[in-house]
Amino acid sequence: MASSLRQKEEVGQMVQAVSGLQELRKAKGISSQELAREVGVAKSAIWTYESGKKVIPEDHAERFAEFFGLPADVLLGP
Repeated sequence: MASSLRQKEEVGQMVQAVSGLQELRKAKGISSQELAREVGVAKSAIWTYESGKKVIPEDHAERFAEFFGLPADVLLGP
């Protein structure tokens, strides 16, 4: 039961991070291709993070955070 609750929390955190990245990108008025170029990751990586297919790795979260001027934990979740 506890592991099920933990999994739900992890999924919730991932959804928040995913929507956060997409919202930040759209608020800045840039495409996923522009974001990828600016932070030095593949465009496909942006798509996989925003679609929830992959969790944003810490090193990429740090790049995004620097680009958007935010702490990395905003994108990594609690």
